[in-house]
Amino acid sequence: MPRLVPTIDIDGRGQTMEEAVQDMWGRMLPLEDEGYHAISSVEIVDAKTKKVVETFELTDPEWSYLKPAATRSKQPKSMKKEHAPPKPHEFRFRARIKLEN
Repeated sequence: MPRLVPTIDIDGRGQTMEEAVQDMWGRMLPLEDEGYHAISSVEIVDAKTKKVVETFELTDPEWSYLKPAATRSKQPKSMKKEHAPPKPHEFRFRARIKLEN
């Protein structure tokens, strides 16, 4: 029987494409620490039109500089802010990527 590999979709959100990518990294790095890795390129989507406006690989130097420094502090789970889904059109852009463990 084939092993089912769990996948996770991550959406970073922001008013600019850069903010969306930074938010995506912030959501993605704790999952990388748990053993997840990217299985797709990053797509930046205009939230209003739902169209992909940019696609890039995580190693693309034009975007990878937005990744936080390797010395990130681990936040206790009790200190993490609660997730609340955004309201429609609250953010202009989404940066999305798929991860698997």
